[in-house]
Amino acid sequence: MQNANCKLQIVNCKLQNLKSFPLNLHFPLCILQLAICIFLLSCSQDHTLPAYEKAEELFGQRAYVKAIARYSNIVTKYPESQYASASQYKIGLIYNLYLKDVKKAMNAYATLMLLYPNSKEIVLARQDIAEIYVKSGNYRKAIGEYQWLIKNTGGALSDNFQYQIAMAYLKLTDIKQARIELQEIIKNSPSSELGPNVYYEMANTYYMEGNYKEAIKAYELVFSSYPNSQYAYEAQLGKAVCIEETGNLAEAIGLYKALEKSYPNPGVIKIRLDAIEAREKKNTPMALKEN
Repeated sequence: MQNANCKLQIVNCKLQNLKSFPLNLHFPLCILQLAICIFLLSCSQDHTLPAYEKAEELFGQRAYVKAIARYSNIVTKYPESQYASASQYKIGLIYNLYLKDVKKAMNAYATLMLLYPNSKEIVLARQDIAEIYVKSGNYRKAIGEYQWLIKNTGGALSDNFQYQIAMAYLKLTDIKQARIELQEIIKNSPSSELGPNVYYEMANTYYMEGNYKEAIKAYELVFSSYPNSQYAYEAQLGKAVCIEETGNLAEAIGLYKALEKSYPNPGVIKIRLDAIEAREKKNTPMALKEN
């Protein structure tokens, strides 16, 4: 009724202006009425806000089943609402993270992509789907999701998705492809915040291949370029391990002992030193042991 009255006032306003303009002294008042009507119409465009707020309230109270019912009601009754896509995403999120029902979560995300393919929640949903695939060990499908996300996002988000692809290839033991994916981050974003992570994982790929020379160079690059990162100590440890693997035990011991006091988990260093000591005793000739 209020909308109808507004429309009627707008029509009357226009008619009055046509008859009496420019002598109509009520013209400013008519414009004011028009503005008020437009405001009221805009405010009443989406009356599902209270329902959405109630669903959010239930979500915050951890009443997950009731929240899902509220969100579902919005999607079913008001599919054109601006809150419908967010509601559909929240259904998947609750099933995924809180009710631990992956099947229903995936169905909810699939429904979101079907009904609202251009909504902003699609990116969030596909991130969740990729993580579900990773947790289930389906790394190929996870890679596919991350590739879609790279094409449809940019900046730091894109770098992160590229990094996740590299990690998925590592899980598949495709070391060379993992390194290629990491190199793409450096190529596309030289100053990426993921720099320490990327260079450290690249060093690890060389180590996994037994290419200790390149691994040592890569580890050195990490702690020289990012001395304050959490990977600096790990890179120093990685270098020491590589040197140990090459058989240069004396140098490896020196590096371990230099790192022992500052490394976050000194027990790891002790294990490495004990292993070298056991290794040296094993290789010591019997005659020398007796002396």
